[in-house]
Amino acid sequence: MSHILDEELYQAGIALAACPTAPCHEHHVRACLLERLSGLPHLTTRLDEFGNLHATYDHQSTGREPFRLVAHLDHPGFLVHRPAGQPQLHFAGGVEERYFAGRGIVFYHEESRQPLGRAVIEKTAFSAEVKLVLLDRPMPAAATFAVWDLPKARCTKRLFLSPACDDLVQVATVLALLRRLSLGGAKACVHALFTRAEEIGFAGALASLKTRNPLPSIPTLSLEASQARGFAKVDAGPIVRVGDRLSIFDSRITHWLETAFRDLHAARPKTVWQRLLMGGGTCEASVFHRAGLPTGALCVALNNYHNMGPGRALRSESISLRDWQGLYDFLHFLATEARPVRLAEQAVADRFARLEEKAFEALR
Repeated sequence: MSHILDEELYQAGIALAACPTAPCHEHHVRACLLERLSGLPHLTTRLDEFGNLHATYDHQSTGREPFRLVAHLDHPGFLVHRPAGQPQLHFAGGVEERYFAGRGIVFYHEESRQPLGRAVIEKTAFSAEVKLVLLDRPMPAAATFAVWDLPKARCTKRLFLSPACDDLVQVATVLALLRRLSLGGAKACVHALFTRAEEIGFAGALASLKTRNPLPSIPTLSLEASQARGFAKVDAGPIVRVGDRLSIFDSRITHWLETAFRDLHAARPKTVWQRLLMGGGTCEASVFHRAGLPTGALCVALNNYHNMGPGRALRSESISLRDWQGLYDFLHFLATEARPVRLAEQAVADRFARLEEKAFEALR
């Protein structure tokens, strides 16, 4: 099936979608990232003491606005616990209880991407503290986590379908961007932060603020695949997310993103985007915004959020190829051509100065 995606973006998306992941069990995704980033010119990587992955591309970047992109490595999944030697399966993440009974899952361990076995969920016992899942057979002895048994990732003419678009498509976006910048020798400075365990309460993002190496105070952009609800439309372009359920993000950074989109549209008139306060959920941008970093957010609208389809149907998540490619191209423009935050902000200041002058003339 042909598709419109840049080959670097497509390969990154397919490779990462093949990596099973769950909160606190992101090893396979992280290993794939390190493999594909290894040896690239002008690019360095490091792990912090909490297992978050940091990557920085910096090459002849004088005059370019440095910024940070944040994407999380996990997706809601099943965690194996063995208290007193008695194995239990707990679910971690936001999925309604009605979706579980009768669904298949696949078990994994951090040492291999090969499945260890399968099972079917017989019933659940959710409480405020633990989401207990009961199966039709014993769990494999070596299993440490499990994921939904869903089809492999693929492209249709219009959509990318995957067991875990949230947030692996944005991890892929950042991976492809870093490779594009490095292999092209672009003059830019982009920091990437790949966080762990977002789905259980922003664990990796919160921990990243407490590491031995403090995060530089540069524009920080949370990247998400966010539930398509309210005014958010799939295939209407990437979204400048002005806030979430908890926060309204930095207006200067939001304006910088909008200015860059308008400038990109002037150069490429087919560019489309949306500007929205997303209809639900909280994203990692709130973590960094509350910590005082200059923070904004970008996302693409997501079908079947957390695999919850119509009724009780469990479905692959999906995003628009056009939205995804549009965000990828925008981030490259932001890194290599867009005017810096101070110039975008100066344009606003100049406009208000002119308005003020006209106002006083009119009111006299």
